This record gives sequence, C-alpha cells and structure tokens, in this order.
Amino acid sequence: MFDKLEKILAYDNVFLSGGAGVGKSFLTNELIKSYRKQKKLAIALGSSALSAFNIGGVTLHSFFCLGYCDDMMKLSVLDRNQKQKEKLTKLKELLKTIELIIIDEISMVSANVFEMIGFRLKNSQFNGKILVVGDFFQLPPVIKEKKETLFNHSYYAFSSFFWQDLN
Repeated sequence: MFDKLEKILAYDNVFLSGGAGVGKSFLTNELIKSYRKQKKLAIALGSSALSAFNIGGVTLHSFFCLGYCDDMMKLSVLDRNQKQKEKLTKLKELLKTIELIIIDEISMVSANVFEMIGFRLKNSQFNGKILVVGDFFQLPPVIKEKKETLFNHSYYAFSSFFWQDLN
C-alpha cells in the first residue's frame, strides 16, 4: 500500500480515506519518514491541535496564516495587516520548496477553510502534491455558526471549488 501511495503522489493529489483504526495515521507517518529520508520536504498539517500533534505537525490555520478567519472576506481584511503581509511573504517562499502537504482529519475542515487554503496555494506558486486524509463519516467540520455560505448547505471540504481543482 505504501509503495503504491508514494508512486501515485509522484503524479497526483490523493484523498486517503478509511474507517477508524485502519492505519491512515500510520501510513501518513511512514510517508513523512520516507520523504525526509529522501531529503524531500513534506509538511504535516492537522485540522485541529490534536490531529496536528498526532502526526507531528501544526494546525492548518497556523501554517496558512488564516488567523481566526472562517471565510474569504475576513481573510482579505486580515491580509491587509502589515505583520500578516510579512508572514505571507515567508509562507510563499516556504511553499515553493515543499513537495508534499499532508492534511489530516479533512472531515473537520469546512468548505470555506479549504477554499482559503486553495487561495493561499494558488497565490504562492506551490507545485507540490497534496494528500488529504480522513473519514467523512467521522467528525464534521467545525462551524462557528450556521449561515448561508458560498457552498450552500454543504459545509464539507469536498464541496469547495478547490477540492474539484485537486482532481
């Protein structure tokens, strides 16, 4: 399984799914080790602090400089801040060097947040691959308040335009 995943990631983005306890985290950790042995840069990101900790990574919001934003309008306001501009410059430089981004517990990522991640990647010349890991039958996205969104009544990451772009 590991060898096949590594070969697919050489050419395509991957959605890795399976029920609880089937080895998604184990496979993810082995992939990170393999990339590091090959001197390739792989970044492990979690949708929550706990999921980030479990894979030895950081949270999506922290890595992508999303602050407390939950939609593009709030993000555009945040991005006007001078300190934020400095963070984004560093992020863009880092993203140019990354070969693999792993996003764990994708079921907890809302369509809006996934769209903001796509925005960051598209504006950074990111040329690597993305591995999203999770089970949409487990925990749902964290939503501050139920409101009408760009993605209507579906809050899951797979409802975002960026999810479609990954195919």
